Amino acid sequence: MRRFSAKRLVPLLILSFGFYFLGACSVSFGPGFSIQKQDLELRFVSSPQPHLALRCTYQLANFGNQPLQSLRLVLPAAESFHRTATTAEWNGQSVGVQSISATSATDRGDTVELHWNAPWTPKQKRTLVVTYELSTGFHLGNYLAVGQDTFFAFPESWNPALLPPKNIFGAGGVPPKKWRLSVRVPSGFLVHASGTAGKRSTAGGEWIYSFEQHLRDFAPFAAGGKYVEKEFHVDGERILFWTLQPVDPTAAQNAATSIASRARYYKTEYGDSAKGDRTIRLLECVIPARNFGCGALPETVFVHQAWIARGLTDKKFYDDVNFELAYTWFGGVARVRFDEHPLPMDAVPPYAGWEAQAMEEGGDARLARIRWLLADFDKHVANCKEKIILPRPAGLQDCSYSSAWSKSGLLLFAIEDKIGRANLHKALEQMIQARRGQDFSLEDLIAALESKTHQRQGEFVRKWLKHPGIPEDFRARYSMAVAPAADSSHDSTHDSSKESKP
Repeated sequence: MRRFSAKRLVPLLILSFGFYFLGACSVSFGPGFSIQKQDLELRFVSSPQPHLALRCTYQLANFGNQPLQSLRLVLPAAESFHRTATTAEWNGQSVGVQSISATSATDRGDTVELHWNAPWTPKQKRTLVVTYELSTGFHLGNYLAVGQDTFFAFPESWNPALLPPKNIFGAGGVPPKKWRLSVRVPSGFLVHASGTAGKRSTAGGEWIYSFEQHLRDFAPFAAGGKYVEKEFHVDGERILFWTLQPVDPTAAQNAATSIASRARYYKTEYGDSAKGDRTIRLLECVIPARNFGCGALPETVFVHQAWIARGLTDKKFYDDVNFELAYTWFGGVARVRFDEHPLPMDAVPPYAGWEAQAMEEGGDARLARIRWLLADFDKHVANCKEKIILPRPAGLQDCSYSSAWSKSGLLLFAIEDKIGRANLHKALEQMIQARRGQDFSLEDLIAALESKTHQRQGEFVRKWLKHPGIPEDFRARYSMAVAPAADSSHDSTHDSSKESKP
Protein backbone atom coordinates (compact mmCIF):
# COMPACT_ATOMS: atom_id res chain seq x y z
CA MET A 1 0.00 0.00 0.00
CA ARG A 2 1.37 3.37 -0.96
CA ARG A 3 0.56 6.38 1.21
CA PHE A 4 -0.34 9.80 -0.18
CA SER A 5 -0.28 13.12 1.61
CA ALA A 6 -3.35 15.37 1.43
CA LYS A 7 -1.48 17.78 -0.84
CA ARG A 8 -0.76 14.99 -3.30
CA LEU A 9 -4.23 13.48 -3.03
CA VAL A 10 -6.18 16.61 -4.09
CA PRO A 11 -4.67 16.97 -7.59
CA LEU A 12 -4.89 13.21 -7.99
CA LEU A 13 -8.65 13.31 -7.31
CA ILE A 14 -9.12 16.23 -9.69
CA LEU A 15 -7.20 14.35 -12.38
CA SER A 16 -9.26 11.20 -11.72
CA PHE A 17 -12.54 13.12 -12.14
CA GLY A 18 -11.16 14.59 -15.35
CA PHE A 19 -10.40 11.16 -16.76
CA TYR A 20 -13.82 9.91 -15.60
CA PHE A 21 -15.68 12.57 -17.57
CA LEU A 22 -13.26 12.11 -20.44
CA GLY A 23 -14.05 8.40 -20.61
CA ALA A 24 -17.78 8.87 -20.03
CA CYS A 25 -18.11 11.33 -22.89
CA SER A 26 -15.77 9.35 -25.22
CA VAL A 27 -13.96 12.59 -25.96
CA SER A 28 -10.18 13.01 -26.09
CA PHE A 29 -8.50 16.27 -25.19
CA GLY A 30 -5.26 15.27 -26.89
CA PRO A 31 -3.53 12.73 -29.13
CA GLY A 32 -4.03 9.08 -28.30
CA PHE A 33 -4.27 5.54 -29.53
CA SER A 34 -5.39 2.17 -28.20
CA ILE A 35 -3.95 -1.31 -28.65
CA GLN A 36 -6.99 -3.30 -29.70
CA LYS A 37 -5.10 -6.54 -30.23
CA GLN A 38 -1.52 -7.71 -29.83
CA ASP A 39 0.30 -10.95 -30.56
CA LEU A 40 3.91 -11.47 -29.51
CA GLU A 41 5.92 -14.37 -30.92
CA LEU A 42 9.22 -15.45 -29.36
CA ARG A 43 11.24 -17.95 -31.39
CA PHE A 44 14.25 -19.89 -30.11
CA VAL A 45 17.03 -20.20 -32.73
CA SER A 46 19.93 -22.45 -31.77
CA SER A 47 22.30 -21.93 -34.72
CA PRO A 48 24.60 -20.65 -36.03
CA GLN A 49 24.59 -18.44 -32.92
CA PRO A 50 21.87 -19.06 -30.30
CA HIS A 51 19.40 -16.17 -30.10
CA LEU A 52 15.73 -15.28 -29.71
CA ALA A 53 13.82 -13.84 -32.68
CA LEU A 54 10.86 -11.60 -31.82
CA ARG A 55 7.87 -10.73 -33.98
CA CYS A 56 5.40 -8.37 -32.31
CA THR A 57 2.12 -7.52 -34.05
CA TYR A 58 -0.26 -4.78 -32.88
CA GLN A 59 -3.71 -3.72 -34.11
CA LEU A 60 -3.98 -0.02 -33.23
CA ALA A 61 -6.77 2.56 -33.34
CA ASN A 62 -6.38 6.35 -33.19
CA PHE A 63 -8.93 7.55 -30.59
CA GLY A 64 -7.35 10.98 -30.17
CA ASN A 65 -8.42 14.38 -31.48
CA GLN A 66 -5.61 14.82 -34.00
CA PRO A 67 -3.63 12.90 -36.65
CA LEU A 68 -0.43 11.07 -35.69
CA GLN A 69 2.65 10.65 -37.85
CA SER A 70 5.00 9.00 -35.38
CA LEU A 71 5.07 6.50 -32.53
CA ARG A 72 7.63 5.94 -29.78
CA LEU A 73 8.55 2.55 -28.36
CA VAL A 74 10.89 1.19 -25.70
CA LEU A 75 12.86 -1.81 -26.99
CA PRO A 76 15.25 -4.11 -25.12
CA ALA A 77 18.60 -2.41 -24.59
CA ALA A 78 20.77 -2.99 -27.64
CA GLU A 79 23.97 -2.89 -25.58
CA SER A 80 22.78 -5.16 -22.77
CA PHE A 81 20.80 -7.72 -24.81
CA HIS A 82 22.71 -7.40 -28.11
CA ARG A 83 19.58 -6.41 -30.01
CA THR A 84 20.08 -6.60 -33.79
CA ALA A 85 18.05 -6.82 -37.02
CA THR A 86 15.43 -4.35 -35.76
CA THR A 87 12.71 -3.64 -38.33
CA ALA A 88 9.22 -2.14 -38.36
CA GLU A 89 6.23 -2.24 -40.71
CA TRP A 90 3.34 0.23 -40.64
CA ASN A 91 0.26 -1.12 -42.40
CA GLY A 92 2.44 -3.41 -44.50
CA GLN A 93 4.97 -0.72 -45.44
CA SER A 94 8.51 -0.69 -44.11
CA VAL A 95 9.31 2.32 -41.90
CA GLY A 96 12.58 3.48 -40.39
CA VAL A 97 13.46 2.90 -36.74
CA GLN A 98 15.09 6.03 -35.36
CA SER A 99 16.99 5.86 -32.06
CA ILE A 100 15.90 8.60 -29.64
CA SER A 101 17.81 7.67 -26.49
CA ALA A 102 19.94 4.72 -25.49
CA THR A 103 19.43 2.92 -22.20
CA SER A 104 21.00 4.58 -19.16
CA ALA A 105 21.77 2.98 -15.82
CA THR A 106 18.16 3.51 -14.70
CA ASP A 107 16.22 3.11 -17.98
CA ARG A 108 14.40 -0.09 -18.83
CA GLY A 109 15.40 -0.01 -22.51
CA ASP A 110 16.21 2.03 -25.61
CA THR A 111 13.65 4.56 -26.81
CA VAL A 112 13.06 4.54 -30.58
CA GLU A 113 10.64 6.38 -32.85
CA LEU A 114 8.80 5.33 -36.01
CA HIS A 115 7.70 7.85 -38.66
CA TRP A 116 5.32 7.40 -41.61
CA ASN A 117 4.25 9.70 -44.43
CA ALA A 118 0.44 9.55 -44.56
CA PRO A 119 -1.20 11.00 -41.42
CA TRP A 120 -2.90 8.48 -39.12
CA THR A 121 -6.19 10.30 -38.65
CA PRO A 122 -8.64 9.86 -35.74
CA LYS A 123 -10.79 6.69 -35.83
CA GLN A 124 -8.47 5.01 -38.33
CA LYS A 125 -7.00 1.58 -37.56
CA ARG A 126 -3.48 0.54 -38.38
CA THR A 127 -1.28 -2.56 -38.05
CA LEU A 128 2.22 -2.33 -36.58
CA VAL A 129 4.78 -5.15 -36.81
CA VAL A 130 8.12 -4.92 -35.00
CA THR A 131 10.86 -7.55 -35.29
CA TYR A 132 14.33 -7.93 -33.77
CA GLU A 133 16.77 -10.50 -32.39
CA LEU A 134 18.24 -10.81 -28.89
CA SER A 135 20.99 -12.83 -27.23
CA THR A 136 22.33 -13.34 -23.72
CA GLY A 137 22.41 -10.26 -21.49
CA PHE A 138 21.47 -8.63 -18.21
CA HIS A 139 20.08 -5.23 -17.21
CA LEU A 140 18.45 -3.90 -14.02
CA GLY A 141 17.73 -7.29 -12.50
CA ASN A 142 16.33 -8.73 -15.73
CA TYR A 143 18.09 -11.69 -17.28
CA LEU A 144 17.99 -13.21 -20.74
CA ALA A 145 20.08 -16.25 -21.58
CA VAL A 146 20.17 -18.28 -24.78
CA GLY A 147 22.27 -21.41 -25.17
CA GLN A 148 22.34 -24.37 -27.53
CA ASP A 149 19.63 -26.26 -25.62
CA THR A 150 18.01 -23.83 -23.18
CA PHE A 151 16.77 -20.25 -22.89
CA PHE A 152 15.01 -17.95 -20.47
CA ALA A 153 13.69 -14.42 -20.96
CA PHE A 154 12.70 -12.39 -17.94
CA PRO A 155 10.05 -9.66 -17.89
CA GLU A 156 11.22 -6.44 -19.58
CA SER A 157 14.29 -8.16 -21.01
CA TRP A 158 12.66 -9.07 -24.34
CA ASN A 159 9.29 -7.42 -25.03
CA PRO A 160 8.57 -3.92 -26.43
CA ALA A 161 6.51 -1.22 -24.77
CA LEU A 162 4.53 1.33 -26.79
CA LEU A 163 4.62 4.87 -25.40
CA PRO A 164 1.83 7.47 -25.50
CA PRO A 165 2.25 10.52 -27.77
CA LYS A 166 4.34 13.35 -26.29
CA ASN A 167 1.61 15.65 -25.02
CA ILE A 168 0.27 16.55 -21.58
CA PHE A 169 -2.97 14.78 -22.59
CA GLY A 170 -1.29 12.07 -24.65
CA ALA A 171 -2.65 8.56 -24.03
CA GLY A 172 -1.96 5.07 -25.31
CA GLY A 173 0.32 2.06 -25.00
CA VAL A 174 -1.69 0.04 -22.47
CA PRO A 175 -1.94 -3.62 -23.58
CA PRO A 176 -5.41 -5.06 -24.13
CA LYS A 177 -7.09 -6.97 -21.30
CA LYS A 178 -5.92 -10.20 -22.86
CA TRP A 179 -3.47 -11.05 -25.62
CA ARG A 180 -1.43 -13.98 -26.92
CA LEU A 181 2.19 -14.96 -26.42
CA SER A 182 3.48 -17.67 -28.77
CA VAL A 183 6.77 -19.47 -28.19
CA ARG A 184 8.29 -21.37 -31.14
CA VAL A 185 10.90 -24.01 -30.29
CA PRO A 186 12.41 -27.12 -31.88
CA SER A 187 10.23 -30.21 -31.67
CA GLY A 188 10.62 -31.89 -28.27
CA PHE A 189 11.41 -28.73 -26.27
CA LEU A 190 9.49 -28.01 -23.08
CA VAL A 191 8.32 -24.42 -22.46
CA HIS A 192 7.05 -22.55 -19.40
CA ALA A 193 5.71 -19.00 -19.76
CA SER A 194 3.48 -16.46 -18.11
CA GLY A 195 -0.27 -16.58 -18.62
CA THR A 196 -2.66 -19.47 -19.22
CA ALA A 197 -1.31 -22.28 -21.38
CA GLY A 198 -3.29 -23.15 -24.50
CA LYS A 199 -2.96 -25.90 -27.06
CA ARG A 200 0.40 -26.74 -28.58
CA SER A 201 0.60 -26.84 -32.38
CA THR A 202 3.23 -27.96 -34.89
CA ALA A 203 4.58 -26.16 -37.95
CA GLY A 204 7.74 -26.69 -40.00
CA GLY A 205 9.29 -29.11 -37.51
CA GLU A 206 8.75 -26.68 -34.62
CA TRP A 207 6.42 -26.80 -31.64
CA ILE A 208 4.39 -23.65 -31.01
CA TYR A 209 3.25 -23.09 -27.44
CA SER A 210 0.46 -20.58 -26.90
CA PHE A 211 -0.17 -18.65 -23.66
CA GLU A 212 -3.04 -16.23 -23.07
CA GLN A 213 -1.86 -13.17 -21.15
CA HIS A 214 -4.06 -10.97 -19.00
CA LEU A 215 -3.51 -7.33 -18.14
CA ARG A 216 -3.19 -7.92 -14.39
CA ASP A 217 -0.95 -10.99 -14.70
CA PHE A 218 2.73 -11.02 -13.86
CA ALA A 219 4.81 -9.31 -16.56
CA PRO A 220 5.38 -11.67 -19.52
CA PHE A 221 8.27 -14.14 -19.45
CA ALA A 222 9.27 -17.42 -21.09
CA ALA A 223 11.74 -20.23 -20.44
CA GLY A 224 12.35 -23.57 -22.07
CA GLY A 225 14.80 -26.13 -23.30
CA LYS A 226 15.54 -29.66 -24.43
CA TYR A 227 14.49 -30.92 -21.03
CA VAL A 228 13.52 -34.31 -19.67
CA GLU A 229 10.54 -34.09 -17.29
CA LYS A 230 10.06 -35.99 -14.04
CA GLU A 231 6.86 -35.34 -12.09
CA PHE A 232 6.14 -35.79 -8.38
CA HIS A 233 3.10 -35.15 -6.18
CA VAL A 234 3.86 -34.49 -2.52
CA ASP A 235 1.15 -33.44 -0.01
CA GLY A 236 -0.84 -31.59 -2.63
CA GLU A 237 2.20 -29.99 -4.30
CA ARG A 238 2.95 -30.80 -7.95
CA ILE A 239 6.69 -30.63 -8.54
CA LEU A 240 8.35 -30.97 -11.94
CA PHE A 241 12.04 -31.52 -12.59
CA TRP A 242 13.11 -30.22 -16.02
CA THR A 243 16.70 -31.32 -16.52
CA LEU A 244 18.94 -31.94 -19.52
CA GLN A 245 19.60 -35.51 -18.33
CA PRO A 246 17.24 -37.86 -16.44
CA VAL A 247 17.43 -37.54 -12.64
CA ASP A 248 17.66 -40.40 -10.18
CA PRO A 249 14.00 -41.10 -9.20
CA THR A 250 14.70 -41.80 -5.53
CA ALA A 251 16.93 -38.77 -5.04
CA ALA A 252 14.45 -36.57 -6.90
CA GLN A 253 11.57 -37.86 -4.77
CA ASN A 254 13.47 -36.94 -1.59
CA ALA A 255 14.29 -33.51 -3.01
CA ALA A 256 10.63 -33.00 -3.96
CA THR A 257 9.58 -33.85 -0.40
CA SER A 258 11.99 -31.26 0.99
CA ILE A 259 10.84 -28.64 -1.52
CA ALA A 260 7.17 -29.31 -0.76
CA SER A 261 7.82 -28.85 2.95
CA ARG A 262 9.54 -25.50 2.42
CA ALA A 263 6.81 -24.39 -0.01
CA ARG A 264 4.16 -25.07 2.63
CA TYR A 265 6.13 -22.98 5.11
CA TYR A 266 6.38 -20.03 2.71
CA LYS A 267 2.68 -20.35 1.91
CA THR A 268 1.80 -20.31 5.62
CA GLU A 269 4.00 -17.27 6.27
CA TYR A 270 3.49 -15.21 3.10
CA GLY A 271 0.31 -16.45 1.42
CA ASP A 272 -0.24 -18.26 -1.88
CA SER A 273 2.38 -17.85 -4.56
CA ALA A 274 -0.12 -18.44 -7.35
CA LYS A 275 -3.83 -18.36 -8.02
CA GLY A 276 -5.48 -21.72 -8.60
CA ASP A 277 -3.51 -24.97 -8.90
CA ARG A 278 0.19 -24.58 -8.20
CA THR A 279 3.08 -26.30 -9.96
CA ILE A 280 6.66 -25.79 -8.84
CA ARG A 281 9.14 -26.27 -11.67
CA LEU A 282 12.83 -26.90 -11.20
CA LEU A 283 14.57 -25.88 -14.43
CA GLU A 284 18.21 -26.69 -15.01
CA CYS A 285 19.91 -23.34 -15.59
CA VAL A 286 22.89 -23.05 -17.89
CA ILE A 287 24.90 -20.07 -16.62
CA PRO A 288 26.48 -18.29 -19.60
CA ALA A 289 29.01 -16.19 -17.67
CA ARG A 290 30.54 -15.60 -14.25
CA ASN A 291 28.32 -13.55 -11.89
CA PHE A 292 25.37 -14.15 -14.22
CA GLY A 293 22.46 -15.34 -12.12
CA CYS A 294 19.36 -17.25 -13.02
CA GLY A 295 17.04 -14.97 -11.03
CA ALA A 296 13.43 -15.83 -10.17
CA LEU A 297 10.18 -16.44 -11.99
CA PRO A 298 6.72 -17.31 -10.70
CA GLU A 299 6.62 -20.94 -9.46
CA THR A 300 10.00 -21.57 -11.07
CA VAL A 301 13.24 -22.48 -9.32
CA PHE A 302 16.28 -22.33 -11.57
CA VAL A 303 18.70 -25.08 -10.58
CA HIS A 304 22.32 -24.38 -11.39
CA GLN A 305 24.17 -27.11 -13.26
CA ALA A 306 26.80 -27.14 -10.52
CA TRP A 307 24.13 -28.04 -7.95
CA ILE A 308 22.96 -30.99 -10.06
CA ALA A 309 26.56 -32.09 -10.55
CA ARG A 310 26.96 -32.29 -6.75
CA GLY A 311 24.06 -34.73 -6.67
CA LEU A 312 20.44 -34.43 -5.59
CA THR A 313 21.23 -36.21 -2.32
CA ASP A 314 23.68 -33.51 -1.24
CA LYS A 315 22.36 -31.45 1.68
CA LYS A 316 23.63 -28.26 0.08
CA PHE A 317 21.45 -29.04 -2.95
CA TYR A 318 18.40 -29.00 -0.67
CA ASP A 319 19.58 -25.82 1.03
CA ASP A 320 20.26 -24.00 -2.25
CA VAL A 321 17.00 -25.02 -3.92
CA ASN A 322 14.86 -24.26 -0.87
CA PHE A 323 16.64 -20.92 -0.53
CA GLU A 324 15.93 -20.02 -4.16
CA LEU A 325 12.32 -21.07 -3.63
CA ALA A 326 11.87 -17.88 -1.58
CA TYR A 327 12.37 -15.94 -4.82
CA THR A 328 9.23 -17.51 -6.28
CA TRP A 329 7.36 -15.51 -3.62
CA PHE A 330 9.49 -12.33 -3.40
CA GLY A 331 10.20 -12.10 -7.11
CA GLY A 332 7.48 -14.31 -8.52
CA VAL A 333 4.41 -12.88 -6.78
CA ALA A 334 5.72 -9.31 -6.72
CA ARG A 335 9.23 -8.08 -7.36
CA VAL A 336 11.78 -5.37 -6.69
CA ARG A 337 12.15 -2.39 -9.01
CA PHE A 338 15.79 -2.48 -10.08
CA ASP A 339 15.47 0.82 -11.95
CA GLU A 340 14.84 2.70 -8.69
CA HIS A 341 16.43 1.49 -5.42
CA PRO A 342 17.11 -2.27 -5.53
CA LEU A 343 18.56 -2.29 -2.02
CA PRO A 344 17.44 -2.78 0.68
CA MET A 345 14.38 -4.53 -0.85
CA ASP A 346 16.36 -7.10 -2.84
CA ALA A 347 17.37 -8.60 0.52
CA VAL A 348 13.78 -9.65 1.31
CA PRO A 349 13.99 -13.03 -0.52
CA PRO A 350 17.30 -13.98 1.16
CA TYR A 351 15.85 -12.98 4.53
CA ALA A 352 12.87 -15.29 3.94
CA GLY A 353 15.25 -18.13 3.04
CA TRP A 354 17.54 -17.55 6.02
CA GLU A 355 14.61 -17.31 8.43
CA ALA A 356 13.00 -20.50 7.12
CA GLN A 357 16.29 -22.37 7.35
CA ALA A 358 16.82 -21.13 10.92
CA MET A 359 13.34 -22.32 11.89
CA GLU A 360 14.10 -25.78 10.47
CA GLU A 361 17.52 -26.08 12.09
CA GLY A 362 16.55 -24.49 15.41
CA GLY A 363 19.09 -23.78 18.12
CA ASP A 364 21.42 -20.88 17.37
CA ALA A 365 20.89 -20.93 13.61
CA ARG A 366 19.32 -17.45 13.53
CA LEU A 367 22.06 -16.01 15.75
CA ALA A 368 24.73 -17.61 13.57
CA ARG A 369 23.23 -16.10 10.41
CA ILE A 370 23.10 -12.59 11.88
CA ARG A 371 26.67 -12.87 13.09
CA TRP A 372 27.74 -14.11 9.68
CA LEU A 373 26.10 -11.09 8.04
CA LEU A 374 27.84 -8.74 10.49
CA ALA A 375 31.18 -10.34 9.69
CA ASP A 376 30.46 -10.21 5.97
CA PHE A 377 29.60 -6.51 6.28
CA ASP A 378 32.82 -5.79 8.19
CA LYS A 379 34.94 -7.80 5.76
CA HIS A 380 33.76 -5.83 2.74
CA VAL A 381 33.61 -2.41 4.39
CA ALA A 382 37.25 -2.78 5.45
CA ASN A 383 38.21 -2.63 1.76
CA CYS A 384 35.82 0.16 0.80
CA LYS A 385 35.91 3.78 1.99
CA GLU A 386 32.34 4.51 0.82
CA LYS A 387 29.67 5.09 3.46
CA ILE A 388 27.02 2.39 3.33
CA ILE A 389 23.90 4.52 2.95
CA LEU A 390 20.58 3.05 1.85
CA PRO A 391 18.44 3.01 -0.24
CA ARG A 392 21.08 2.29 -2.84
CA PRO A 393 20.36 3.97 -6.21
CA ALA A 394 20.04 1.82 -9.31
CA GLY A 395 23.10 1.61 -11.50
CA LEU A 396 25.52 2.76 -8.79
CA GLN A 397 28.90 1.22 -9.54
CA ASP A 398 31.24 1.32 -6.56
CA CYS A 399 32.78 -0.95 -3.95
CA SER A 400 29.89 -0.62 -1.49
CA TYR A 401 27.50 -3.14 -3.04
CA SER A 402 28.46 -6.22 -1.00
CA SER A 403 28.36 -4.30 2.29
CA ALA A 404 25.04 -2.70 1.33
CA TRP A 405 23.62 -6.14 0.56
CA SER A 406 24.65 -7.51 3.97
CA LYS A 407 23.33 -4.39 5.72
CA SER A 408 20.00 -4.80 3.93
CA GLY A 409 19.63 -8.32 5.29
CA LEU A 410 20.52 -7.15 8.80
CA LEU A 411 17.88 -4.41 8.56
CA LEU A 412 15.16 -7.05 8.20
CA PHE A 413 16.42 -8.94 11.24
CA ALA A 414 16.46 -5.61 13.13
CA ILE A 415 12.83 -4.99 12.17
CA GLU A 416 12.03 -8.51 13.35
CA ASP A 417 13.66 -7.71 16.70
CA LYS A 418 11.63 -4.51 17.02
CA ILE A 419 8.12 -5.63 16.07
CA GLY A 420 8.31 -9.41 16.34
CA ARG A 421 8.64 -12.16 13.77
CA ALA A 422 4.87 -12.66 13.36
CA ASN A 423 4.19 -8.98 12.65
CA LEU A 424 7.04 -8.74 10.15
CA HIS A 425 5.89 -11.84 8.28
CA LYS A 426 2.28 -10.61 8.19
CA ALA A 427 3.52 -7.28 6.84
CA LEU A 428 5.57 -9.02 4.13
CA GLU A 429 2.55 -11.13 3.20
CA GLN A 430 0.34 -8.06 2.99
CA MET A 431 2.93 -6.26 0.86
CA ILE A 432 3.43 -8.91 -1.82
CA GLN A 433 -0.21 -9.97 -1.99
CA ALA A 434 -1.35 -6.35 -2.37
CA ARG A 435 1.30 -5.79 -5.04
CA ARG A 436 0.69 -9.13 -6.82
CA GLY A 437 1.99 -9.02 -10.38
CA GLN A 438 3.60 -5.62 -9.75
CA ASP A 439 6.73 -4.15 -8.19
CA PHE A 440 7.19 -3.51 -4.47
CA SER A 441 9.26 -0.79 -2.85
CA LEU A 442 10.55 0.36 0.52
CA GLU A 443 7.48 2.59 0.88
CA ASP A 444 5.25 -0.47 0.44
CA LEU A 445 7.14 -2.27 3.20
CA ILE A 446 6.91 0.66 5.64
CA ALA A 447 3.18 1.05 4.94
CA ALA A 448 2.62 -2.67 5.59
CA LEU A 449 4.66 -2.57 8.82
CA GLU A 450 2.63 0.37 10.11
CA SER A 451 -0.62 -1.31 9.07
CA LYS A 452 0.16 -4.45 11.05
CA THR A 453 1.61 -2.78 14.15
CA HIS A 454 -0.64 0.32 14.18
CA GLN A 455 2.51 2.28 14.97
CA ARG A 456 4.85 4.45 12.94
CA GLN A 457 7.87 2.45 11.78
CA GLY A 458 9.30 4.76 9.14
CA GLU A 459 11.60 6.63 11.51
CA PHE A 460 13.20 3.42 12.76
CA VAL A 461 13.71 2.08 9.23
CA ARG A 462 15.15 5.34 7.92
CA LYS A 463 17.49 5.66 10.90
CA TRP A 464 18.92 2.28 9.95
CA LEU A 465 19.16 3.20 6.28
CA LYS A 466 20.96 6.51 6.86
CA HIS A 467 23.41 5.16 9.41
CA PRO A 468 26.84 4.97 7.71
CA GLY A 469 27.35 1.48 9.12
CA ILE A 470 25.40 -0.77 11.50
CA PRO A 471 23.62 0.91 14.45
CA GLU A 472 25.57 0.38 17.66
CA ASP A 473 22.73 -1.11 19.70
CA PHE A 474 22.14 -3.85 17.11
CA ARG A 475 25.84 -4.60 16.77
CA ALA A 476 26.22 -4.83 20.56
CA ARG A 477 23.32 -7.27 20.74
CA TYR A 478 24.92 -9.72 18.32
CA SER A 479 28.62 -8.92 18.06
CA MET A 480 29.96 -11.33 20.70
CA ALA A 481 31.99 -14.07 19.04
CA VAL A 482 31.04 -12.92 15.55
CA ALA A 483 31.30 -15.80 13.10
CA PRO A 484 34.06 -15.41 10.50
CA ALA A 485 32.70 -14.52 7.06
CA ALA A 486 33.33 -17.29 4.60
CA ASP A 487 34.15 -16.51 0.99
CA SER A 488 30.56 -17.18 -0.01
CA SER A 489 27.17 -18.14 1.33
CA HIS A 490 24.56 -19.06 -1.22
CA ASP A 491 26.71 -17.46 -3.90
CA SER A 492 24.04 -17.75 -6.55
CA THR A 493 21.79 -15.38 -4.66
CA HIS A 494 24.49 -13.01 -3.52
CA ASP A 495 25.95 -12.66 -7.01
CA SER A 496 22.79 -12.84 -9.09
CA SER A 497 21.58 -9.47 -7.88
CA LYS A 498 24.78 -7.60 -8.59
CA GLU A 499 24.39 -4.61 -10.85
CA SER A 500 26.95 -5.73 -13.39
CA LYS A 501 26.93 -6.95 -16.94
CA PRO A 502 27.95 -10.46 -17.91
